[in-house]
Amino acid sequence: MLTVTLKWQEGLYFEGHSGSGHTVLLEAGAAVGGQGRGVLPGEMLLMALGGCTAMDIVSLLQKFKSPPLSLSVELTGSKRAEHPKSFETITAIYRIEGQISADLAWKAVNGSYKKYSVVANSLRSQIIYRVILNNEELLQAPDA
Repeated sequence: MLTVTLKWQEGLYFEGHSGSGHTVLLEAGAAVGGQGRGVLPGEMLLMALGGCTAMDIVSLLQKFKSPPLSLSVELTGSKRAEHPKSFETITAIYRIEGQISADLAWKAVNGSYKKYSVVANSLRSQIIYRVILNNEELLQAPDA
């Protein structure tokens, strides 16, 4: 199981700590009070998706005995105008260089999204959340 923690610093600025010992700074955008000290959470989601799939793709191409010379990915996300302002679409453009057939390149990218990427497949997951207020867990409110 992977675990991360985020600790509020001030305003809309947070420090995130990974279970593997790394730190990431996150902050809201300037339009809602951020001061440019951290990555926007939506950007972090896009980076996680791009990083996870790119790692899969490199690994798969190596397994297929067609390692890439280079690989980069650019992701853009289009958000809904109203709340919840979730991504309506995410576009990922993979730029791969090397002696790789079109079939293998497509198979590696498609395989990441359809089978291997933890992040891509988690975007369809159920999220369970709990609230602990002043050291006491709040029970789920009854349906109104």
